[in-house]
Amino acid sequence: MNNKLCMKFTLLVILISFITVIVTPVYSTGLVAKDKIVMNNNLKLIKLNNIQTNEGTEYWALLFAVGIYRDNPNKDRPSMLEAVDDLYDVLIDSPQWQLDHIHVVKGSQATGINLIKGLIWLIQNEDHDDMSLVYITTHGSPLIDKETGLPIDIPPKDETDGADEILVMYDGFADPYAFIWDDLLNFFLSLLQSKGVCLIVDSCFSGGFNDFPFRENTIESYSIESFSEDFAKEIATQGRVVLMSSEEDTYSYGSYFSNCLIDGFEGAADQSNFGNRDGTNSAEESFYYAQHLVDLYGHDKQHPTILDLYPGEFPVT
Repeated sequence: MNNKLCMKFTLLVILISFITVIVTPVYSTGLVAKDKIVMNNNLKLIKLNNIQTNEGTEYWALLFAVGIYRDNPNKDRPSMLEAVDDLYDVLIDSPQWQLDHIHVVKGSQATGINLIKGLIWLIQNEDHDDMSLVYITTHGSPLIDKETGLPIDIPPKDETDGADEILVMYDGFADPYAFIWDDLLNFFLSLLQSKGVCLIVDSCFSGGFNDFPFRENTIESYSIESFSEDFAKEIATQGRVVLMSSEEDTYSYGSYFSNCLIDGFEGAADQSNFGNRDGTNSAEESFYYAQHLVDLYGHDKQHPTILDLYPGEFPVT
C-alpha cells in the first residue's frame, strides 16, 4: 500500500472510530432527543423516537476556539480566545439567549473529541423549531500528504481541488491526526433538526467549509456505500447559513473577521448600510458588514464568503 493510500485508509478509520466510539454510546444511553438520527455499530444511520422536546423556539450555541496549541506556542493566537469571549458576551446580552443554552470550549480543552462532544450536546438539546449557532475559530489548511505533497480528499470525493479542508485542534501541531475535516463537521451538522443553523468558521481556507448538507428525509437506513455516494449531493432546502472568514484558497489574518462580525451582532450591522434597521442583527447583515470592512482594510488579501440557504434573515441578536 503506497503512502497516500495508507494515509487515506488511516483517516477513514479515524472517521469510523469517531462515529462508533462517540456517537453510539449516546444512542445506547438514551440521551438523544426526539427524532434524532445517529449511527449504530453496523454503520447505519437510524432514527430515534424518544425523549420529549421543549415547545417553542429556543436558541442554542456551541462556541469553539482553540487559540493555543500544545508544544507549539509560536502557533498560538490569543485573539481567538478574546473573540470567543466577546461573542459569548454579545449573545448573553440578547434576551433570546440563555446561559445554559451556550456551550463554550476553548484553549487546551479545544480538542477534536471535545468538538464532537459539543456537537452531540447540541444535537441532544435542539429540536425542529429551534435556532442553532456553531462558531469555530482556529488554524485551517487544505489536507495535504506531507510526504508526497499531494492533496487528499477523504471519501466521499467531493472536492474540486482534490483536498478536504481541515481545522487544527489543540494537539494539531504535535499530532498530525488531531484535526477535524469539512465532511466530518458537515456530517454532525446534518444531524441537527433546527429550523435554522448558522455556522461561522474563522480560519485560513475556511471557504471550503460550505459543503452542502445531506438531503432531507433520505438517511434512515444507509449502508456505508450509499452514505458515501449521497454525502456531497446538493440541496437547497435546509435552513443553513455559513459565514466564512476567507475563500477556499486564501488565508485569514488575525481575528479581524470575527471582530467585525461581533461588532455587527452588537448592533452596528443593523444600523449600517447593510442593515434594515429593524432592531434585529441577523447573520446576513453582520456578514456583509464584516465583509465590507475586511475587504476595505485587508489590502485585497482576505475575502470572506457566505453560503445562505436560510429563508429570510437568520436572527442572532
